[in-house]
Amino acid sequence: MTRKPLTEEDVKANAETYKEQVFKILDPEKTEVRFNAEWFGELSAAKMIELAAQSTVARMLERDDFEKRYKANQSIAIHEFLYPLVQGYDSVALEADVELGGTDQKFNLLMGREIQKHFGQEPQVVITMPLLEGLDGVQKMSKSLGNYIGVDEAPGSMFNKLVSMPDSLMWRYFELLSLKSNEEIAALKQSVAQGRTRVM
Repeated sequence: MTRKPLTEEDVKANAETYKEQVFKILDPEKTEVRFNAEWFGELSAAKMIELAAQSTVARMLERDDFEKRYKANQSIAIHEFLYPLVQGYDSVALEADVELGGTDQKFNLLMGREIQKHFGQEPQVVITMPLLEGLDGVQKMSKSLGNYIGVDEAPGSMFNKLVSMPDSLMWRYFELLSLKSNEEIAALKQSVAQGRTRVM
């Protein structure tokens, strides 16, 4: 089942919330926000066909979620195959030299490299980050799954959510969210296992 398409107003409203969150980390004075409607709004049918010719159905089915759905006889809409190509073309339009994403975006990020080559650009460097499990300790952190901690939540709310998560998830959060080295985390884990340190 595919997601309901967003209206232009929805996209702009969502973008404002994303900016509020990301500017807690990035300097807005040094950050440029772009909408791909700039280049896709004027993309011709001929150009879209050229873009679609840069991949094959077999290649698309290498993507993990497509492969699973295909084997389970679940439908995959044509526009879903276009998504990695469209995201890849963003890298062309922006002349990206580095793109950062979660490990679940690896296929799309690498597609960007292939499309950049076709358009005569130097392929971007792809950097992937591990996905952070949500408070349920099973699925990735996601607002739609209700297992998330919002970066704009009140500190008290963040604290209450963190202390309610499964103990088994604690070490994963140390690895991905703390400034401690792997060696420090390993030593702390050993100390807890030996009863020398209590976990609150």
